[in-house]
Amino acid sequence: MARDGYRIFDADTHIIEPVEPIEEYLAAGDRAKLTALGPLVGRAPAKAGMSRYVIGKRPALNRRLGSRERVAPPSAAARGAKDGGTPWDVRWQGPPFPTDRVSFDPHARVKDMDIEGIDVNMILPSGGVPACAGLDDIALEQEMYKAYHRFLADYCAPYPDRLTSLVLVSARDAASSVAEIERWGKEPWPVGIFPICPPELSLDDPAWEPIWAAAEAHDLTVVIHSFTMTVPYPPGMWDTWDNVFLQRAAGHVWNAQRNMAALIGAGVLDRYPQLRLTSLECGHGWLAFWASRLDELAEMSRHALPTLKQKPSEYIRGPQYFQSIQLHEGEQSLRHALEAIGEDTLMFATDYPHSESWFPKSVDVVLGWTSISETARRKLLWDNAVQCYHRYATRALALETRVAR
Repeated sequence: MARDGYRIFDADTHIIEPVEPIEEYLAAGDRAKLTALGPLVGRAPAKAGMSRYVIGKRPALNRRLGSRERVAPPSAAARGAKDGGTPWDVRWQGPPFPTDRVSFDPHARVKDMDIEGIDVNMILPSGGVPACAGLDDIALEQEMYKAYHRFLADYCAPYPDRLTSLVLVSARDAASSVAEIERWGKEPWPVGIFPICPPELSLDDPAWEPIWAAAEAHDLTVVIHSFTMTVPYPPGMWDTWDNVFLQRAAGHVWNAQRNMAALIGAGVLDRYPQLRLTSLECGHGWLAFWASRLDELAEMSRHALPTLKQKPSEYIRGPQYFQSIQLHEGEQSLRHALEAIGEDTLMFATDYPHSESWFPKSVDVVLGWTSISETARRKLLWDNAVQCYHRYATRALALETRVAR
């Protein structure tokens, strides 16, 4: 498929991971453990198949800014004039589409991809299964990840050239996570690993080292992405004064800034020169400023860092670091970012099917940004994501060769 002559890789999409089918991949004993946890694991009653695990501490985020009034989430959310949709006409008026459908049914997802002209999705969870990092039972946490991986393998299988995803990993049990990387590293669907980092374990901790080594060995990219109210919590989660506007405005950006600085500053990309790192759903307008700030602070704080082979900004310019854009930042912001950091870092992404998605007009918006050069546009829509998720290119070539034979 090609949309107006462009191949398009959506670098950040999601499923609203459904509880029921994932549980089918669990052993009976582990399902019994979940049941025994009682109120720590619950199902939202709104829609069958849309239920999510409710584990551990969750913020309220229900105070109206500027007052002490408490508001329910539906009335606190910004809503447009049509069917409770978003307030921007450019976006799909919704709720965007039945997310339970695309989270259960890969064929439905691919139909939506075809509507926009998108060739490939990279799929993350939505904070349900990763919240298992809040369990005291680390073995059960790992079993949930294993069940989720088996679910993903079946979900992606009908479209090995179009649907890709991530292996969930945790340094709370690094040996088990490495075993999962080894197992699924032989399969076509994963292109990266998703570190589930609980608050007590920073991402630069040496406990992660065997996971980074295994990821590099299997050509899997390290993906940074936080969620609104579940593990891996964004930093400052409990400091946003119970207001969802403040939390969503700051959480994803600060998460990316902190964790990419930790990994670059810890020398992870030096020790694993073939390892790639990406930050998703955090915007792009701040990246040039952050790169310069890290350069300055690396000089000022040399005593707190190992010796790095490059300035932080040089890692950010590639070829090991990548970052997705957000459409709402617009054409001018993208152009400025490209001018400041170059054309080899940023990737097109939609956040489908979450509320920030502009489906089905996401591609139309980018193709309408006429001040972006042709070379930069092709890198943004396809080339950079293929470099970031390099394993996809390798697997796609193998599939093409197999078909040709």
